[in-house]
Amino acid sequence: MTDESIPTISDEAAQTTVLEAFRHVLGIAEVDPQAPFGALGGDSLRAVRVLSRVWRELGVELPVHALRDTTTAAEFAAVVRERSGTP
Repeated sequence: MTDESIPTISDEAAQTTVLEAFRHVLGIAEVDPQAPFGALGGDSLRAVRVLSRVWRELGVELPVHALRDTTTAAEFAAVVRERSGTP
């Protein structure tokens, strides 16, 4: 069963939103999509802020463990994309 309230999101939209969230929350100008979140300065509090921003902007709610310190922006964008359009 599909939840109609969660839109399907393109790869580009997921990637753009995740990179912007990383930049904003971490306070850095550029994000290497292959760099781990923790190596960019991410921690558990910043992860919650990134997750909140993705939820607000894309309507995709994810558990806290979806973004670990070893997760890259590219990996996280793929998770966001896969989760979109599903309950």
